[in-house]
Amino acid sequence: MRAEITREFMFEAAHQLPCLGPEHKCSRLHGHRFRVEVTVGGEVDQALGWVMDFGDLARVGREVIGPLDHRVLNDVPGLEVPTSENIARFVFERIASRIPGVVAVTVHESPDSRCTFRPDEVRPTGTVVVASGPGLAFSAAHFLLYPPSGREPLHGHDFRFSLEATMPRQGDTLGATEALRQAGQAVAEDLDHRVLLPESPVAGRLARNEASVSLDVAGKVVSLPLSDCVLLPISNTTTEAIAAFIAGRVAAEVRALGVSHVRARVFEGPHGDSAAVAVEE
Repeated sequence: MRAEITREFMFEAAHQLPCLGPEHKCSRLHGHRFRVEVTVGGEVDQALGWVMDFGDLARVGREVIGPLDHRVLNDVPGLEVPTSENIARFVFERIASRIPGVVAVTVHESPDSRCTFRPDEVRPTGTVVVASGPGLAFSAAHFLLYPPSGREPLHGHDFRFSLEATMPRQGDTLGATEALRQAGQAVAEDLDHRVLLPESPVAGRLARNEASVSLDVAGKVVSLPLSDCVLLPISNTTTEAIAAFIAGRVAAEVRALGVSHVRARVFEGPHGDSAAVAVEE
């Protein structure tokens, strides 16, 4: 299974683009609160259930992007022409040299303007339909497992997600979009206000009966009412694995409409600074 994870970073800086001429507003020195999304893609580790540790991505991202904060970007070597395009490429090259699998960097210069540098992307041809917004969200508890015998404390998040799919250009895009939304909302309802548990845990032993489910990890047992839980066909409740589950469920519902390549982008946490994308072809 392949998936993508994304970590978001912020920095505030000044820049100017004098090559545009004195009449253009961007030729004057001005500033922005830049928002940067760094995306890493790859095969999901079968044991851990993730592409990589979000913490490692966060550390390298801060080390690369942090020095841009409260600077005049024109003075940074390599950013003499600090457009969003060049900033995205600048960040991409420096993070990719330290983390294999970086596939994209997106720079938001304002709330409604952004640029993505993704040099190797090959997308399927056709019309892309997107479903996002109300209804595609759920609040759930979970914990990650660390083989052979470790786990996080039980905790929770507000998750939200968006869906994207490709369909033939002559297809019913409005119908496909609505079907995509309805399928996503059905998944969200199943997961909302539940504890998410893996059916085949990568660490420990799962047991269930008519009333309860328990997970024994190195002698430490978590026991919960079965009615409070959702057992997912995954080995670890990482964001990547949850995204893959959602993409697979939705793809099964909408495939009859000629829809393919369903992408589920799952955001963990209210600020959405950590996300994962999974594709079900």
